[in-house]
Amino acid sequence: MRKITALLSMVATTLLLEAKTLKLNEQQLKDWQIKMTEAKQIDTLPLGSFMAEVVTPPQYLYSIALPFEAQIKKLNVANYDQIKKGQILATVTGNGWIGIQQQFIQDSIELKHHKHLAERKNRLCKEEIIPKKDCMAANAEYKADKIKVASAKALLRGYGADEKIINNLFHNLKITQTIPVRAGFSGKLLELNVRVGKSTQPSESLFVIQKEGALWLEADILIKSARNLKDGQELSLNFSGEKFQSTVLLHAPKINVENQTQKVRFSLPNNKNFVTGLRDMLKISQKSNALKIPKKSVISLGEEEVVFIQNEKGFTAVNIKVLGEDNMNYFVEMNAQLQNPIVKTSVAILKSMMESEDE
Repeated sequence: MRKITALLSMVATTLLLEAKTLKLNEQQLKDWQIKMTEAKQIDTLPLGSFMAEVVTPPQYLYSIALPFEAQIKKLNVANYDQIKKGQILATVTGNGWIGIQQQFIQDSIELKHHKHLAERKNRLCKEEIIPKKDCMAANAEYKADKIKVASAKALLRGYGADEKIINNLFHNLKITQTIPVRAGFSGKLLELNVRVGKSTQPSESLFVIQKEGALWLEADILIKSARNLKDGQELSLNFSGEKFQSTVLLHAPKINVENQTQKVRFSLPNNKNFVTGLRDMLKISQKSNALKIPKKSVISLGEEEVVFIQNEKGFTAVNIKVLGEDNMNYFVEMNAQLQNPIVKTSVAILKSMMESEDE
């Protein structure tokens, strides 16, 4: 029954809007001081203003840690320094670093020994002085040592050793007390969690570098506005005094139940001087032909938003489709009827008269 009633109401409203035109005499016009305005055409549609924050994409954050307990012997950087790839950030020492070098030297000595042994036995086998099975055993032992040394080299690299340090260990069999900690990427030092003399735990984050790249802009937007933004949509943004083109990257897959907002992420151009954590009002707009009408000219009639226009027949109610709004105006879909003058005063009186005539 409710559905039927609602349907009849919608039909009645539609007929009302299509058929009713009010004709006012000069006295009525004078008594009610009806004033007119005009819809203004715009080519940029404002979609709203929201608080937004600049954030760093997680793929641009690089954390540096050590797999052993270490002590900071020397520190070469400070917070927020510009860092270059390969730059030495600190020099450290630790029992784990000493121990892994000792093991590598031991494996290297065994490899060299078994290499010489395998080469000598291969010559003897070639001359048929010793059985081939002795050569096969020596070669197998040499191959196993090569695999062991290759694994030890990989472990040294995991500890932060470069090829120069590894080659020096292999050829000179001399342990170094310290090891440099180098940056794997260029960027800015976002976090510095160590100081000289401090001991660190294995896998503890010592440095966090923000790599170079475009940042994101995130805003919590009321769901009724967020649903009008589509992933991949191109928009014009005004943020922190800068105007630029942007793309909607994604909507959060959940709604904040406390304030009914949805987090929306926008792209930021790489050439803008924004920094992580900056918060400011974000104004969103898009290229679209629309009409700007004062809010005081718009009124609800039935379930529709309407304005009253003046034409040669009198005053007619015209449906509008609201696309956006600001404090003073609605931005509505283009409509040829809205080229006529629009009532901006006594709108409620016209609505009351139209509903009375319909009754």
